[in-house]
Amino acid sequence: MRLAERIRIGIVGLGWVGQEVARAALEDPRVTLVGVADSDPMKAGRDLGEIIGEGRLGIPIDPDVATMLGRARPEVAVVCTTSDVEALGPTLEDCLDHGAHVVTTCENLADGELAVSQLPPGFDERARDAGLVVLATGVNPGFAMDRLPVMLAQVTRNIRRIRVSRVVNASTRRAQLQAKIGVGMTPHGFGEAIRAGEVGHAGLSSSLRLIAKGLGIPLDKTAEAFTPVLAASPTASVLGAVPSGRVRGVYQIARGYRARREVITLELTMALDEPNPRDTIDIVGEPPIHFEGELPGDACTVAAVLSAISVVVTMPPGLRTVLDVPLEQPEEPPAPARPQLVRELTVLPTLAPQERRARAQTRVRDAEITEEVPILAPTELPTPLDDAPAAKKKATGRARAEGGGALKKATPKKKATTQKKRTTKKKATKKRATKKKAARSGVEPDTK
Repeated sequence: MRLAERIRIGIVGLGWVGQEVARAALEDPRVTLVGVADSDPMKAGRDLGEIIGEGRLGIPIDPDVATMLGRARPEVAVVCTTSDVEALGPTLEDCLDHGAHVVTTCENLADGELAVSQLPPGFDERARDAGLVVLATGVNPGFAMDRLPVMLAQVTRNIRRIRVSRVVNASTRRAQLQAKIGVGMTPHGFGEAIRAGEVGHAGLSSSLRLIAKGLGIPLDKTAEAFTPVLAASPTASVLGAVPSGRVRGVYQIARGYRARREVITLELTMALDEPNPRDTIDIVGEPPIHFEGELPGDACTVAAVLSAISVVVTMPPGLRTVLDVPLEQPEEPPAPARPQLVRELTVLPTLAPQERRARAQTRVRDAEITEEVPILAPTELPTPLDDAPAAKKKATGRARAEGGGALKKATPKKKATTQKKRTTKKKATKKRATKKKAARSGVEPDTK
């Protein structure tokens, strides 16, 4: 699938993620950044380039969402403001009012079914009626601990257990994330903050439910627990030194049960100086699946947002999850045509092979090459219809015959003369061979 033109986008929230998305959007050929909104008085009214260090861009920062949407008229609003679904509700309604699709990094919106109860009544139906998509995405939740395990599970069967583990060295991450995992707190203060929902990773239970939904596993029960990871010695952080005994991170675990048996387990460790950061997925099935790698959270989140922008404009409307996102990513819009005379095969690559052969008239023609020319693998090419070499040979033969050349059609008289010469030559050759044989044996040959 190819985009007809760049998608106009607006960004809501210029925190760390919003600023990184803005920088990436300025370089992405699939999108055009047309507006930004942030309620921070230190940012509102200024040029975006001043905030992200790109020089003057001519993109003003509006003080509220409605103003930006009304002025810039983006097709997609990228919302990077909060993890709280209820707090996000008014912003989402503004987007629907102005006809904008939504891509958001709100972790708690990742599980659409759970989020519906926290959104304004009838929100999903309203989005469907407006023909608009609302999608939460990111690396976690959004990929590492939900969509990726579901994809890997497609190459095994008889699945009995899924275990996903993610380890993050928070020392390499931004201050906002370190504060979010309780860095520097006392163990008691950490416990209070967990109960208040102020610290810890939001979205782990959403990933658990996404896996269950993606694999069709009905869960009887889910559970989630948080444990502080304490510093054994003074530890440096961007928030300041963390004394021994204070919190340097968090360990979270979410479990899903089916028939009193734990079938899905998600473990997440995010802590300062955590060794061997990694993502591990183990699926007990036939065959068993083991995956291990590392997905850098910040960079992957920005990439996930930009990829989602490209697909929401073509997805069925409503409140969607990453499980609804197609794997095929639209290509960038075509560049201006570059005149160049070529021999080109014109086919319809999106059709099934049989339908393509029936409907597409493959032809060789002179044309100007453009970015729209499909590139097919050899196995995708239809049965060759180019008979040019044979046609050329026939045409050459006809031309020679018409011009009286060597290929002119022979007459019956000439055929008879040629046959007589061949017979005479064969008799002479046979006679010479007989004479030689007789000479060797001393017998006079019969020369009749």
